[in-house]
Amino acid sequence: MKPWIIRSSSFVLSASLLLPVAQAHAQSPHVSTNNMATTVSQADSVAQAKAKLSKEAALALATKIVPTAGMTVQDVSFRSADSWRPFPEWSFSWVKKNPENGKVLLSYSVSIHANTGELTSYSRHEQGASSLPYAKRISYTEAQEQAKRFLEKNNAGKAAETRLYTRDMPEPKTPLNAEVFYNFRFVRDVDGILFPDNGAEITVDASGTVTNYSLSWNDVTFEDTDTKISENEAEKLFKEQANPKPVYLLPWERMETQNNKPSLGYMNPFTFYIDAETGKAMTQSLTSYQAPKDPEPVSSKVLPARRSGQPLSQEEAVQWVLKTLNLSNYELRSANYNEKDFRGNRPVWDLEFGEKGNSEDGFAYVSVDAVTGDIYRLNKDFRGHKEKTTATKKPDMEKFKAKAMEAIRELAPTMAHQLYWTERIEEENQPVVDSERTQIRFERFINGIAAASGSAHFTFDIETGDLLNYSADLGNETYPTQVPKHLPAAEASEKWWTETKAEEVYALVPLTPEDAKRAKEQPSYTPKRTAKIVYRATITPFEQPYYLDAVTGEWSSTSTGKTIALHRPAPADLEGHPAEKELLLMYEYDALTLEDGNIMPQKPITRGEMIEMLMISLNQGRNYPQYSLERKATYSDVANGSRFFSAVEGAVDRGLLDKNASKLNPNETITREELADMIVRALGYKKLTDFPGMFQSGLSDIANSKYRGSIIIATTLGIVPTDKQKFQPQSLVPRADAAITFTRFLEKRDNPDGPVTLLRK
Repeated sequence: MKPWIIRSSSFVLSASLLLPVAQAHAQSPHVSTNNMATTVSQADSVAQAKAKLSKEAALALATKIVPTAGMTVQDVSFRSADSWRPFPEWSFSWVKKNPENGKVLLSYSVSIHANTGELTSYSRHEQGASSLPYAKRISYTEAQEQAKRFLEKNNAGKAAETRLYTRDMPEPKTPLNAEVFYNFRFVRDVDGILFPDNGAEITVDASGTVTNYSLSWNDVTFEDTDTKISENEAEKLFKEQANPKPVYLLPWERMETQNNKPSLGYMNPFTFYIDAETGKAMTQSLTSYQAPKDPEPVSSKVLPARRSGQPLSQEEAVQWVLKTLNLSNYELRSANYNEKDFRGNRPVWDLEFGEKGNSEDGFAYVSVDAVTGDIYRLNKDFRGHKEKTTATKKPDMEKFKAKAMEAIRELAPTMAHQLYWTERIEEENQPVVDSERTQIRFERFINGIAAASGSAHFTFDIETGDLLNYSADLGNETYPTQVPKHLPAAEASEKWWTETKAEEVYALVPLTPEDAKRAKEQPSYTPKRTAKIVYRATITPFEQPYYLDAVTGEWSSTSTGKTIALHRPAPADLEGHPAEKELLLMYEYDALTLEDGNIMPQKPITRGEMIEMLMISLNQGRNYPQYSLERKATYSDVANGSRFFSAVEGAVDRGLLDKNASKLNPNETITREELADMIVRALGYKKLTDFPGMFQSGLSDIANSKYRGSIIIATTLGIVPTDKQKFQPQSLVPRADAAITFTRFLEKRDNPDGPVTLLRK
């Protein structure tokens, strides 16, 4: 390796950027900066004086990037280098306003490296840019090329030192509207090894316009090593060091729908690094990686509740808390009773106490279970806690852990057997310590497996040992009495590795404690940074987070819990079909599924499939609304839990379906007239069908159709295909025709001239 070659060429490039600055300024259209309000702090003014580029020189470079004709400079600022952005820069912004009402029509902001003249950031915002017709949007591939051209044109030096990186981001789905932004990351390349901490991020909109650009770049010393383990050796070490354990997971949308049955799954077990020189496992903070110790229970047995019987009255609850927490010097300020609290649907009293004789600072907030007497929360005297100016000695964490365990057994005994202390792997999960407080955290385990939710947190005063804050929450999900039969850890590890790749990268070495302290005290301090070579494991990117279902062995969405396909097979019967593009769009969004590997273009589409696709499109390509178990089904044949339930109920709420019908028959085929009516409802034109006499049509077979108005609207707008003589309202809709109709719907739905077109006919 010869890292000096890249650094040397980078220096030459930077120097060459500086040479023509004066000449560039002389040749640029003159832009006066005399009246510009320049935002510069006293500290920055010193750095500004040392910068190699003056305000005028930086502006000359910026105006070569921004078309400033008809625009006004709105702001000029300078910032010196600091630990977060280790280079000085000039920043400028322009606006173009409507002369009649003063509204901003177009705005730009540009930042220029104050020493090298490089573009460091750029943004563009145009009012009304979202009015681009859907059919005119560019593709992901086209946007990618546009991003490359922007970087090469405006920062050729960094374009030569970076490469487009897509391993961590899946290729986005075909957009369902024109309001789409494509994001790309160009990562710094050091002699063929990526340095992910540095690079350029670029955003391109649907019209192909770059709307945002940001450069992150450090002056780094890259450590070299004469001996380095191979990628194959790193792969072997990853597998040896991985320690997958099953956990209970509650997908986000299940929580929203109150479906409280967690799944048993394996998360990615390869989240650590391998040192490329020694082969040792490391955390992502580059500290030694060690498998965590077994979790330690607060209690090895189930403890009895402190009380039972009828729920406590307010007076009883107050006395119970005052006695349990020794709050004799406090008096009640307010009380609230919740019969089904979020902590397990339990009856809970929330009480606020004030310290006697102290109307400002002294207080205590307490939550108590009205039946068991368990204390769920205590916040005490936090407002009056002052920061100390002298350092406090390192706390005895074993002592505070023991105090916290005893507190749980005393305050919430019914929870004690489910709460465990666990040794954290990552540094950010170690006990948090500041000058006077320390924290201890416990997690919930069910039969030795980490639960989907549930924890307890304690905050102690280090000097006095007093308990300042405490909260405990076990969640309200239900678990099986026994751990389900599931994949062993070794099989889970192998399955995960099929979607994993070892990558050699440079990782930034963390700051020393001394440098970190100095950077905090002196914002302008920029410590010297070094980076070392490590191997990281990257998994197959997907549009949403996922996990390995430990019971089924299938990949599942962390959002929905549903089985997903990380690699979508191409339909075997679609290549060259006239509706290939349109059918692939519906398949891409799972509105159509393969049958024996075929998309079957001529198979009639079902009512449920079409409703599902329309609802996805109306929700900007995202899943339709999720409904709780309390939502009563509109149709008797689409029960809560059905594949189509959320789509159907969303369609009812939007007025796409007749909610007065008793059945929907989602698995039955849809007729052309039903499709036309559904499309018109989705367009928001249904009210127009109340006046069918307004429209004339040459179609000879729609006179007796109850959807005549919808048919005329859908065909006049060119959405539902027809031969302009007959419509065949009772005919079924092949998947190919449905896909074409859907694509035309996307192109026409945002056209404000739709009603005008109808009336002109």
